[in-house]
Order: sequence, then structure tokens, then C-alpha cells
Amino acid sequence: MSNRLELRVIVRRRLSDTGTNPLWEEEFLNDAITEAMRRYSTSVPRQAVAAISVAEGDRELAMPLTVNAMRVVHVFDDRGVPWRRWEQSSDPPPAPTGYAESPAIWRAWGTTIILGTPAPRTGLWRLEHYANRADPVDDVTDLDISPGDEDLALALAVATALHRRAVAEGKRYNGRSGVHPIAVAARTAQADADRLLWRRFRHVRSGSLNNTMG
Repeated sequence: MSNRLELRVIVRRRLSDTGTNPLWEEEFLNDAITEAMRRYSTSVPRQAVAAISVAEGDRELAMPLTVNAMRVVHVFDDRGVPWRRWEQSSDPPPAPTGYAESPAIWRAWGTTIILGTPAPRTGLWRLEHYANRADPVDDVTDLDISPGDEDLALALAVATALHRRAVAEGKRYNGRSGVHPIAVAARTAQADADRLLWRRFRHVRSGSLNNTMG
């Protein structure tokens, strides 16, 4: 699927709700798809790049609103030289004042990047970071899904829809069984989504986690 409309049609098919009088309201499914996309974004954030202006002597780099400092992965200066991230080793962290023993390092704190030594020049720096994926806002815009993740997004949407319906129906359930049938279906759907997510990341053991993000 490429947009919300196509995903909604497939979700209905999975829910066996393709009749002329559907049981699942369109708005209900749209909300479920939005929540599913947010869950997908949490597990598989989008790889993004930001360019920021850095002045010679800067030690604290303020992040633009589109960049979460805590989700910055790589920092490159104006000449493309990578600065190493401080990994909370025995060495002291970079401070806003003073100097670190290994100068070309950085750490994130709050909404800023703190450098181990002042920026050597004025220039444009490159930040590679993880970003939230866009929420679906209409039926024609392409969903913010990485290639090959369509089945995962579908599984999350089905699981979310079933879980929401199970919560609503469970309040009125008076069946002999302690568990509503829709709740059972929701658990099964969530297990399917978890399996696909695990498959998505299983090659991390032989590669880098960064390579699994899209």
C-alpha cells in the first residue's frame, strides 16, 4: 500500500469487513492507522539529516525544532570530519567551558549538542539523526513507511484496531469466557506484529542497528 486509503482497504479485508454496510467506521480505522504509524515510528524512526550553522568558538550547538538532540547519531563538521560521541566512559564528559582530553567529541544534553572543544571554524555542520515519521493526514499522501515495511505497518494497524475495539466491547461483555473473542484476536494480531518487528531487526546481530532504520 502507498497511502492511508489503500491501507484502510487492506485492514478492512483482514477484519472481514468488506460488505456494503461495514461494521468498522472509517474514522475509527483512520485513528487506528495513525496510532499504528506512531508505534511504527517509535520502533523504526526515520533517518534524517540536518544542516546547522556553527560559528568559530561555539561550544553549545542549539538544535533546530526539527531535531531532537537526544536522537542525534552522527556529527560532522564543515569539512566532513566526524566528531566522536562521548559514550559515558571513565573520561569526563564535554563541558560548556574548559577542554576535554579528546577534543573532537560531543554529547547531547537537553536541546543542545555540547562539543569537547570549541568549533575550529565557522561553517555548516551535518547532523544525522532519527526523526518521527509523519502522521497520515489524508487518503492521498504516501505513508511515511520504509520500503519493505508495508506488512509491518499493516500488522500494527490491524492489531491497534482490534485492541481498541476489544477495550470498547470488553466493557459490555457478559460472555461465559473471561476473555472477549476480539481481545483474543487482538493478542494474536499483536503477536504477528511483534514477529514481523523481530524479523525486521534480527540481522542486527551481524550488522549495525543504524542500518536497520529507514
